[in-house]
Amino acid sequence: MNHDLSASEKKTWILIQDKIKEKVTPQQFTTWFSGLNLIKLNTNEIHLHAPNSFCREWIENNYIDIVTSSLEEASISNRKVKFIADNNGSPEPELSIQNSTSSPSADSATYINKNYNFDNFLVGPCNRLAHAAALAVSESPGTAYNPLFIHGSVGLGKTHLLHAIFLRLQEGGHKVLYLPCESFVNNYISTIKTGDWNSFRNKYREIDVLLIDDVHFLANSQSTREEFFHTFNALYTRQKQIVLSSDCPPEEIPTIEERLISRFRWGLITRVDPPGFETSVAIIQKKTSLMKMELSYDVTCYLADNVVSSIREIEGTLTNIHRYATMNESKIDLSLVKHIIRGFSKQKRNIGIEKILNTVTKYYGVQLSQLHSKRKLRSITLPRQIAMHLARKLTNLSLGEIGGYMGGRDHTTVMHADDKIKKLKALDRNISSALRKLEDTLTKQHEY
Repeated sequence: MNHDLSASEKKTWILIQDKIKEKVTPQQFTTWFSGLNLIKLNTNEIHLHAPNSFCREWIENNYIDIVTSSLEEASISNRKVKFIADNNGSPEPELSIQNSTSSPSADSATYINKNYNFDNFLVGPCNRLAHAAALAVSESPGTAYNPLFIHGSVGLGKTHLLHAIFLRLQEGGHKVLYLPCESFVNNYISTIKTGDWNSFRNKYREIDVLLIDDVHFLANSQSTREEFFHTFNALYTRQKQIVLSSDCPPEEIPTIEERLISRFRWGLITRVDPPGFETSVAIIQKKTSLMKMELSYDVTCYLADNVVSSIREIEGTLTNIHRYATMNESKIDLSLVKHIIRGFSKQKRNIGIEKILNTVTKYYGVQLSQLHSKRKLRSITLPRQIAMHLARKLTNLSLGEIGGYMGGRDHTTVMHADDKIKKLKALDRNISSALRKLEDTLTKQHEY
């Protein structure tokens, strides 16, 4: 579909595409974004044309945050994004189809990080049960815990454990298949196109172990959930091991059927939490040793006390410190680390949390004392979680500090609230609209 765009609009669209490419994998870009076209751009709206309605709905449900943040980075902000798709039977997006004759290990090779093994996984109170269960599964697949369901916020080591299970079982000669849930969905859609259901089912059912990462992606496709349900049953009946990871427990995955939730509960459900102080210190010491980077104990403790969201955030912070110190030939001491962390946090607007609380309570018609309370009515928990999400996004406060303003809650509660609202934002347009209005109000207040 061709559209008459000016030279400046074409240049802007190329820039937006480049920003999207930075945030997704090459396969994700090819599958969902390569067929997207700019058809209208003005001061109020941007219209994007998707090749078909499925592609449009998938982007709206799973990638809208990536699209909007890419627009902002390309200086296209405060515009309503509208996706348009033809309903004339246009072809499905071109998806890469795995060779059905290849081995499960070969299919998994694209995704596996060999550094994510059990030797490199640091065990602490936050992940001890999940680690022990993963180890047991790798030693006795199909008998120890089946299925094993590991859940927790992003960046806490769920993928590391799944990769570690894969590597250990592969060494033992088992037929193991690991892949992100999105790839399962893509493969399912490809099979609708080719009609080769025998190859599809053999790929997922003629194996010893199936490892699926981010299984909450199933929430967005009913037909894929149906196929996964039958795949699960086929493997479980033959006592083949199933390991799943998710950002949330089974009962919190939106739109998922009770029959799947029930099956996820047949084995062991275990959670990974953010690392505590001692575990963070151990992680930092391990990572800096691998990076051949020297940190004094006071710097290590400062980082452990101030970078607590996730293991991934710890790794990212250490990488940035190492890069900065190397480029500037600087000694890594406490003052340098404080300067670097402050520099990264300046990207946030640092709006006062009092303003956030006042704005949220006014918008939802609740009292501040109700947000501080332990009451769990939805009319109270939703604004409470939204306040924590906005504080996380718009302030430089630590998770613990935000929890303190929210009635003395701990940092894991803040992380859970932040993740919960991010998921609801992608699935519920009313909440997405409310968040936009609240953020617009707060940022406008902040400008004056």
